[in-house]
Amino acid sequence: MHFLLLIEDRRDEAPRASVGVEEMGKFASELAAQGVLREAAGPLRPESEGARVRVRNGVPIVTDGPFTEGREVVGGYFVVEVPDRAAAIELAKRCPYARAGVIEVRAAQGRHMEGSGGPRFMHLYLWGPELTGPDEPRMAEMGAFMQELAREKKIVGGARLPPEIPAAHVEIRGSQTIVTDGPFAETKEIIAGYSLIEAADRAEAIEIAKRTPHAKWDAVVVREVGRRGAP
Repeated sequence: MHFLLLIEDRRDEAPRASVGVEEMGKFASELAAQGVLREAAGPLRPESEGARVRVRNGVPIVTDGPFTEGREVVGGYFVVEVPDRAAAIELAKRCPYARAGVIEVRAAQGRHMEGSGGPRFMHLYLWGPELTGPDEPRMAEMGAFMQELAREKKIVGGARLPPEIPAAHVEIRGSQTIVTDGPFAETKEIIAGYSLIEAADRAEAIEIAKRTPHAKWDAVVVREVGRRGAP
């Protein structure tokens, strides 16, 4: 099974420890050596440089970051392939950034492909409490759009994050490792899925987000990937 390990900071508290890029890179190398790493990216460019895209009555609405309504800020991610949720949580406990922030563990259903090496942007699909009704028509429309992006050679990865498999937050506070199962009441919106796209620049990444069917239902967050890696 594939799982997404989201690297997150909390807005309402400072990082508990200093964890550098070198230490995170070493962790990624260890996962690759074990044969479980499928994709990694981070740190993402600052949230203040990101954007949220919504389409309402056919009119695109673009809001520049930072975004104050969410408690957590996504700073990077790993995609790992392990037997089950328990194994994914054990990997999250080993992630150095658990000492500084939170690692959110989410099951992922999707694909991961090679790209051309151009600039990459992450589209995070937010799912708020007001979004109700059957998933099937929305999933079909998103699937058709992903195929369209694949034909344009713009998409290099992505996944649905199924809500039926509960998320987990993993963090290390002092000598104690804390694992909290979701759902998380303090978060208004959850991440329902993501796409990793290649675009010439931020403006093109936002234009692609405007075309995304999910923007009609909720928000698409656009974040540039600062560093990336995979085995």
